[in-house]
Formats: sequence, structure tokens, C-alpha cells
Amino acid sequence: MKEITQRQKELLKYIVEDYVATANPVGSKVVIEKYMPNISAATVRNDMAFLEKLGLLEKNHTSSGRVPSTAGYKFYEKNFSKPYINDENLKLKLRNVFADRTMSIDVVIEESCKIISESTKLPMIKIENNTEVLLKRIDMVEINKQSAMVIVITSDGNLTKNIIHFKDDSILKDISICIRIFNDRLIDCPIKEIATKIDSMKSIIKEKVKEYEFVLQELIERIFQIKSKMIKTVHGQSSLLAVPEFQDTEKLKEILQILESTSIWEQIAFKQNQTGSNTLITFGDEVSHEDIVFAQTDLNINEQNKTKLVMVAPTRVDYSKIKGLLEFIKNEFEKGWK
Repeated sequence: MKEITQRQKELLKYIVEDYVATANPVGSKVVIEKYMPNISAATVRNDMAFLEKLGLLEKNHTSSGRVPSTAGYKFYEKNFSKPYINDENLKLKLRNVFADRTMSIDVVIEESCKIISESTKLPMIKIENNTEVLLKRIDMVEINKQSAMVIVITSDGNLTKNIIHFKDDSILKDISICIRIFNDRLIDCPIKEIATKIDSMKSIIKEKVKEYEFVLQELIERIFQIKSKMIKTVHGQSSLLAVPEFQDTEKLKEILQILESTSIWEQIAFKQNQTGSNTLITFGDEVSHEDIVFAQTDLNINEQNKTKLVMVAPTRVDYSKIKGLLEFIKNEFEKGWK
């Protein structure tokens, strides 16, 4: 990306914040009247054209104004959005919930999710996961020259069987070698760490397995299908139609499928483990879902159980607010319950 000036950065900031607040494409006239009265119209138009050329802004088809692109939102989120909540009543409601010692921590988190979902009109997902489930063994049973069954056994007694299909029977040998490496190096590894461990073993596998990319992808998908006692609770589904971006039938269907899915949360969890971030924004295009944002944080209930809180939003969202809400809950939890 070409270097952009401080003025152009501020212009992008104003356009993102105005569009998030109004849902109206932003033209040079609005920018000058509301944000940059001392800058000439020609300069603003040139800067907007430059930001568009960089892919940070897009032209709206129904007006002369611009709207942020996904890249523009990413730039804004990284450079300008700091966790912040300016709704004192909302913070008071949440504090009162965490202060109520007559409720269990599970109920406290559930009530907090309901309050946030009702306030933002966005879905809020609570995901409980037993992090102590370990990989115990991976086996393979040949079915024929073009297919094999992969069997994964975990410490909670769960046995998962999946069939892998392939065109070349030489891949059968590759799978067998890869499984042997996994059994040598991954036994008693927590399921949640499998993807990271495999990623660090790629060079070893590449030396011994010819079709290593295909084999790794197939085996990782099979391991990721293990349901390590994941319990998912969704709040705010009834509010989806209040979000303009979710009113399209196909987009609404996509959101509902996401809320029912488990693989999407595993992909996002893998990304969070890689970054080490406590509160993470994941843009949907990184997990094959355009124009959607996932904001999440983790609450460590105890050594065995970790609860993940996720908000699902359109890219046109107040990033400071959703990050602020998740950080606020995490801080309240750690102050009084951890």
C-alpha cells in the first residue's frame, strides 16, 4: 500500500465514522461541512479519489458519495478504533449483573450476553469448550484403492470416523505416513492446539509425504470435526432483521447458517490462538464470509473450561463499541469472578 498522508488518514476516519453512523454514502460536501471546513473541495475530492485508488474507499452506485471498502474498514479498525463505551447506563446494567452474587457465573455471562445483544441489535454467541480433551490416537482403515477411513480417538472416549476419497492410490501411502507422524508427535496434545502443532510440523511432513498439502488438508478437516464438548448459546437472532445489511434474504440465510455452524468458530479460534489477542476482530473475508465481522474474547472459567464470547456484525459497525463491550465484560469477570 502506498504511503498516505495524515490528512488522508483523517479523511478516511471521518468517512468510516460518518457512514457507520448514517448508512449514507459520504461526499466531499459532507466532509467539508462536518469535518474539514478549512480544506478546499478540490483537495478533498482528490484525496477521496486517491483513497479509492488504494482500495480503501468505493464509489456508491446510487450517489456520488463514497463508502468504505473491507480494506478501508480494516485500516480504520487497526489504526483508529480503541475499545470505548460511551453508554453509562449500559455499563451500569452490566456491572449490576456481575455484582449479583446470587447468580452462578454461567448465568451472569448469559445475562450479560442478553443485555449486549438487546442493546446493539446484534447476535451474541456464548461458546463453552472443554479444553482438556486430548488426542489419543489416529488410525486408518483402507476401504479400497481410492478411499480410506480415518478414525480419531480422544480422551473423553469420543471416536470419530470419516472417509477420505482420493484419485491416486499412492496417496494412501502418504496418509499412512502422515498418521504415523501424528501418532508419534501429537498424542496427548489438547485438541485446541492440534492445528498450531501441525502447522509447526509442516517441514517434517513435507520431506516424507509427496502430496502433503492434500493429505494435511484432509486430515486437519477430520480432526477439526471432533466436537470437544462444545456448547453454543445464541442470543439476539430475533433482532437480525433490525440490521439493514442483514435484511437481504441470502445474507440473512448466510448469517443463520453461521450461527448454527461449528467449523467457523474453530477457524476463528485458530486465528486467535495464532495472534495471542484477548479481544480479536476477524473480518469475514478471512473465513469466506464477505461483509461480516466477528468480534470475540475469551473468559477462562477454570482450568478445564474456557468460554468464548462472539459478536457477529456487518462491516458497517461501531468497532470501538463492540471491542469496548467485550473488553468491559472480560474486565468485570476478571475483577470479581476469576
